[in-house]
Amino acid sequence: MKFLAVKIKPRSSFHLGEREEWREGSKAYIPADTLFSALVHCYQLLYGDTDNFIGEFREDPPFLLSSAFPFWRDDLYFPLPRNKFLLPEDIQSLKNMLKEKYSGEGRKSRCNKSLNVKDIKKIQYVNLSALIYLLSGEKLISFIQKYLDDRSLKTLPLLIDSEVEEKTQPERSKIPWKINNVPRIALNRLTSHPGENFFHFGEVYYEKQAGLFALVKINRPEWENKIKALFYLLSHEGVGGDRTCGKGILEKPEFIQIELPEIENGDGIYCLSPYYPPDNERAGLAEGYYELEERKGYIFSPWGRSLRRRSIRLFVEGSVFPRDKERRGALVDVTPEAFKAHPVYRYGLLLSLPCQLEAK
Repeated sequence: MKFLAVKIKPRSSFHLGEREEWREGSKAYIPADTLFSALVHCYQLLYGDTDNFIGEFREDPPFLLSSAFPFWRDDLYFPLPRNKFLLPEDIQSLKNMLKEKYSGEGRKSRCNKSLNVKDIKKIQYVNLSALIYLLSGEKLISFIQKYLDDRSLKTLPLLIDSEVEEKTQPERSKIPWKINNVPRIALNRLTSHPGENFFHFGEVYYEKQAGLFALVKINRPEWENKIKALFYLLSHEGVGGDRTCGKGILEKPEFIQIELPEIENGDGIYCLSPYYPPDNERAGLAEGYYELEERKGYIFSPWGRSLRRRSIRLFVEGSVFPRDKERRGALVDVTPEAFKAHPVYRYGLLLSLPCQLEAK
């Protein structure tokens, strides 16, 4: 399958809110629905006719978006498929294997002495080589066995990194981003007094050799130049919160044509974007491996920015479902009742890769 990969590097920090409490965290990646909303805003600035743009996606999408996942050095990283986990019998076998493999006192043993089952359970992302291996139907424990000897397979957080093996554990960076929780106060508009309006605000920083990338599946070739123009403008407009303070601004995007191999005889699909199934696509979902996430937030529109969109639940990236040619997803109307200027939609269209539903 051919995709246009768009690499975007944050110039400073960015914030993508996860919850609105006294400690508001931030996602370290950009979900496809957030990315699509930002591109709609850019389309409005460039071309002005967003009604036709949205109409295209409701009928026959000219392109499909993945979420923007991390890249680090030369590797692109994807969410660990949700159907890959350790069974109780796998955990004991893995403990025995690690104990036997690293029971010596050699250099390699000392470098990897911290590798344990807890580390493996924390895996969030795998690189492309590892993803292809896992999508072909291999179990997670088989992947770990291969991973220990095959340095082309990588994970985030890193378990083993051949490029920094000589460093001690405290010096090793296991992920290419850092989240700082910055304390803030909210002032009363009448008295300018903070009172008890104290909260934390999450900010994400990426290393110099790292950033984010999104995959674009172009269904109509004539849209390629428009897509590139939208991402160029997005780099100036930014994404996420606090953009008026310079956060979320991106460097000039880099465009790469890549081709991902298809898994032969795959009976499942692996989600690269959040997925909202309409009524006619809900059959078979119970046989999948998934996680649901509530998505909410505020409208960002020239006609209003202080109203909450209706919240919905989406299947998150990395979810795995039985393969169905009719599985496409949908744009969901989340317009609040008080907002009359135009409809507001949440992007829930599916971009997926074929895979084996069950491990071999």
